[in-house]
Amino acid sequence: MLTNNVDHHVTDYVNRLHAAVDSLPRAELVTLGEMLFRAYQNGKQVLTLGNGGSASTASHMSADLGKNTIQANMRRFRVLSLNDNVSLLTALANDAGYENVFSEQIKNLIRPGDLLIVLSASGNSPNVLEAVRCAQARSAQVAGLLGFGGGEAARIVDLSIVVDSSHYGIVEDVHLIINHILVEHFQRRLGDVHPWVA
Repeated sequence: MLTNNVDHHVTDYVNRLHAAVDSLPRAELVTLGEMLFRAYQNGKQVLTLGNGGSASTASHMSADLGKNTIQANMRRFRVLSLNDNVSLLTALANDAGYENVFSEQIKNLIRPGDLLIVLSASGNSPNVLEAVRCAQARSAQVAGLLGFGGGEAARIVDLSIVVDSSHYGIVEDVHLIINHILVEHFQRRLGDVHPWVA
């Protein structure tokens, strides 16, 4: 009986994941790819952030864009996850409040024309929303990988990609798939760019 229940759950989850992937907004994915390419071409910085599982994906995205797109003698993505400095993150949470852990870093780092990618299943996390507003106030572009209908973030980001699911696992799975789609694209695309030493 237990085996049958597990089998049913596996089938159900995979079907829901498949449906969420199938419903991804393709035009918005293309737009995000072009936003990333403009940042790359213009030597702009890409910052990523998120909470919980989304923090893990933000770190993963930063690692993948920073390492797995490298071609010999070519300019590299300038990419950083704002989740990864635990000392700074906890100091800011303690002294400035958790809602400001990302915006305070953005004040130090972001410049006009940079790209911020926020990952949030709900789209309503106060620290994510504060980061969006802070980045836009400094003339950076902001893209959101979201779920649950997009929340408040979908209303204020420059580009929203909303996974059609209200299940945290499915939303986070699809955000990671989006990352891998983009990284594979740039592995191929940057190989076609005339090489030069940055």
